[in-house]
Amino acid sequence: MAARSPVNDQRQARPAIRPLQAADRPALTRMYDEFRPRRAANGLPPDEPRRLNQWLDDVVARGQHLVAQTTEGDIVGHVLLVPVEHQTTELAIFVDHRYRGRGLGTALNRAALDLARRAGWRRVWLCVDPSNRAAIRSYRKAGFVAAPGTEWAPEIEMVHDFDHTAAALSAIGRPNA
Repeated sequence: MAARSPVNDQRQARPAIRPLQAADRPALTRMYDEFRPRRAANGLPPDEPRRLNQWLDDVVARGQHLVAQTTEGDIVGHVLLVPVEHQTTELAIFVDHRYRGRGLGTALNRAALDLARRAGWRRVWLCVDPSNRAAIRSYRKAGFVAAPGTEWAPEIEMVHDFDHTAAALSAIGRPNA
């Protein structure tokens, strides 16, 4: 179980980071129903309720998940780790627009890396739009590095290799190559 990690925001709410539970599904769905901007990360989250529920059914069944929950019970962040290949898992993160810019994304990224390390993954991989500078900063703060040759691509691939992040990138190139 992940340690609870409070993050302060300007409204004094202290979202706690913890594993997703089955009972969280209504609150998680509410977060995605209100998510802005829609379809900003590779078309995610889906903007139609039926497709959103299908997507959540799929990713919840396949991956490991952490949520950030306020003291009022609202879920305001969700990070997921979904296996993509041998010893590599993909990270995707979604933070309620009202909670961005306050360190919650970085705290979720760090908690997800801790979860991945404890689960035995050797590498965590992600893609990010080059214009999403806040997300790139957050990923770098958590220990991700850009894969060689992707800095000027339509999407930047980033990786965190638990053995030797920088050395592994130069030796292996992109994680999904």
